Amino acid sequence: MRKALMFSLFIIGTSIASEGGADSAFIWKLINTIILFTLVFIIAKKYIVKYFSNRKKSIETMIEEAKKAKLESEKALQEAKQRLEEANIKYKENIKLAEETAKQEKEAIINEAKEIAERIKQQAQESVEIEVKKAKAKLKKYAAEKALEVSQQLVKQSINPEVNKQIVKRTIKQLEA
Repeated sequence: MRKALMFSLFIIGTSIASEGGADSAFIWKLINTIILFTLVFIIAKKYIVKYFSNRKKSIETMIEEAKKAKLESEKALQEAKQRLEEANIKYKENIKLAEETAKQEKEAIINEAKEIAERIKQQAQESVEIEVKKAKAKLKKYAAEKALEVSQQLVKQSINPEVNKQIVKRTIKQLEA
């Protein structure tokens, strides 16, 4: 500011020292203009300096806030990437677990079906054996009944009272021995 004041005084001094004439009106206008600008500058200087100082501080604050926001957003991005990676890992683990569980369930169902089929086979075989035994028993009974009928008929036809006595005696002797 002092330099500006010194400069304006130098110009004033130079203009006064110069010769007068038609140009002197121009010089006085120039001196008045310089004095006006100097006074405006002196009065407005503190407001202008204050405005630009505040503007500089505000810009610096905005820059700092932008840096902080950038750091926070980068941190949030990293956290989001990490959570995404963890979610992908859990997804893969869950898929693998589901596949293993499905495989185990399939094997369990197949084993259970095999066991049921085996039990059904055993029950069928046991039923067949029981039915065969019943059929054999019925067949033996039927054969015995028929043999008895045939033998009774044969005996009735071929045995006379004398042969009957001999057979009874022989049977008694066999029973006693």
